Formats: sequence, structure tokens, C-alpha cells
Amino acid sequence: MICPKCGWENSDTVMFCVHCHMTLRYTCPACKHVQGHGGNCDQCGVDFLKYAALLQFQMEHEVQGERDRLKARNEMVKQAILLPVTGGWSLLKYVKSALRGE
Repeated sequence: MICPKCGWENSDTVMFCVHCHMTLRYTCPACKHVQGHGGNCDQCGVDFLKYAALLQFQMEHEVQGERDRLKARNEMVKQAILLPVTGGWSLLKYVKSALRGE
């Protein structure tokens, strides 16, 4: 495979040019089809950039959900520890605000 940037002759198995390190083969993230150019996949038509942005958004959404779950759990543990000190009033206030969705 000849590098389009520097014209160096590379073997067909390499992903990057051994001389200038330009990407020679692109793998579709959806169907794993290997092709010589980026942009859209020739086999399934997926836009590489949009697919990567979608995966990034999904990961951020999952991480935020996990953070929210841990925050709620930590707040409940805090209220359980404060139970003897406050006589249960802070726990009741917390449950009331949680039921309201605040």
C-alpha cells in the first residue's frame, strides 16, 4: 500500500505509514469493515464522526447516572448516621424532599 501523503511503500497489513505515520486503513466502529479512507463506511454507511460523538454522549450519560446514584446513596447513609443526633427529624425532612423530587 502506497502512502497518499509521502508516497512511501508500506505492507498491506499496517494501519499507519511507517515513514510519516499517516493513517492508511480505517476501521468502521459499527461493522468493523476496513477501508482506505475515513468519513463514511462503504459497507454500512455510518459516519465515523457522528458515531463517535454518539458513543461519547452515551458514555457521559451513563457516568452521570452513576454519579447521581452514588450521590443519593451517600446522602441516605449520611442521614442514617445523623439519625441518633437529630432524633430522626433530618431523615424525615430528607424523605419528604425526596418524595417531592427536590
